[in-house]
Formats: sequence, structure tokens, C-alpha cells
Amino acid sequence: MTRNVTAFQRDIGLLMAAILLTGATGVTADGGPFQQKIDAAARSEQYAFVLFYSQNDAATQKMHGVLKETLSNRNDATAVSVNISDANEATLIEQFDATRMPMPAVAVIAPNGAVTGVYPQQVTTPQLTASIVSSGQAACLKALQDQKIVLLCVHPEGTTSIPKGVQDFQADALFRGRTQLVSVQASDQTEQKFLRQLQVRTDQPSTLTAFMAPPGVMLGVYNAKVTQDVLAQKLAAAGKCCDDPKCKHHKGAAGQSSTRR
Repeated sequence: MTRNVTAFQRDIGLLMAAILLTGATGVTADGGPFQQKIDAAARSEQYAFVLFYSQNDAATQKMHGVLKETLSNRNDATAVSVNISDANEATLIEQFDATRMPMPAVAVIAPNGAVTGVYPQQVTTPQLTASIVSSGQAACLKALQDQKIVLLCVHPEGTTSIPKGVQDFQADALFRGRTQLVSVQASDQTEQKFLRQLQVRTDQPSTLTAFMAPPGVMLGVYNAKVTQDVLAQKLAAAGKCCDDPKCKHHKGAAGQSSTRR
């Protein structure tokens, strides 16, 4: 069954394109004073907004003004400014390949290290605000940026049961080391925007699973009856399984069936 491209898939496609432009795959804890501020923000569950610049020109001052105004009344975010010629911040600059970015630019980093926004040359307050995402979306973004397959389980209120097919898929030796399981409650108000983007219904009596592959491919939404074989064949059909042409999942992909609701 063909499904429309979700808002998340469209948005993550644009985000991943921007991230690929910079070369960033997420942030690691190493580097100079500004990196230490980013690490401290993460420990405080704050987002880090990193303004990269080459000179303090009018465009940089304008972007700094937008950033300052946007974050002035927030306690869940902090901002740092990094000159791309600062040798002390070489690690951070290299992670974003910032010397090749159109300057100035803002990169937004979630507490878990996921890059949730990259804005070269100009940015608006709505763009910056939209980069502060739910914990479920941040977890999915981080996994995708780490080149992992994502199984997002959306549970009815008060339940946490993982569908057997999802468990079997995650336990498979072929996928175990590159699969990330993320769980959210369908009733969690902070996740509603994200679930709407994924076109995942929140009124179902059993767990739904949104299936994603890097860099940001939406493979489907499945009910609790989904099997490991269906997931594996869907992955293979999207060209995201493995490089072995003899793989059983490649062979079965053409005849796959879906239990999507």
C-alpha cells in the first residue's frame, strides 16, 4: 500500500541534507571551552544553539540578535558563539565541517547529542523554536544520525508491551547491533506533534510501531501483529537491509505483505 510522505519524512529529509552539507553526525564530548559549555548544557537537559561565524559582520550580528531574542525567555536552551578560526574549538568545528558552511550558521544540538537543526546564513525565530523537539523525536533523530534502524513503539496509555515481531527483529543477529528501539506513550502531550508528523494514530487499543531507516526513510507504521519477516522484507525492499545478494530478506522482499493499520 502506498502512503503519502509524512511531514517528518519531508522535514528530516531537509534536515539531513543540511547536516550532510556540514558533515555533522552528532556531537561527542571532547574539545575546547565552548564544547564544554555544550556538554554542560546537555547535563542540564538544555539544548545548545551554536552560532558559527567567520567575522562579526552585519549578517552575524543579525543572526545573533535573532538567537538572543528567541532564547531570552527560555530555560531549556543556551547559546554559544564559535569563530571558525578558533583552534581551541577544532573538534567542534570539524564535527560540523563548519569551515565549509555558508557563514554565519546556527546548529541546534539536543541534550542527547542529536542535531535538530542547521541554518546557514539566515534564520527565523519559528525555525529556532521548531528545533526544540520532543524527547521521542530527539531519540529517533540521534539514532538515524548514528546510521541506525529505528523502531518507534507508540503505546496506549499505561502499557509498555513491545510487539513480539519487533522484539524478534531487534534480536536478529543481522539487525541487533544497528537497531534502536524507542518507546513513547500515545497520550504524552509533548509527543503529539511528532506523532502527527509520522501519521501515527494515538487512539489505537494496542501498540503501533513506526519503522524508519537512515538517513530518514519512513518504512511504514505497523500494528502489534507485525512479524519480524514483514519488517525485514520491508527493510530489504527499501534497499536498507544489507549488501548480501543471497540474503533471505532480499529474496522475500518482492512478496512481502503488511499488517499495517
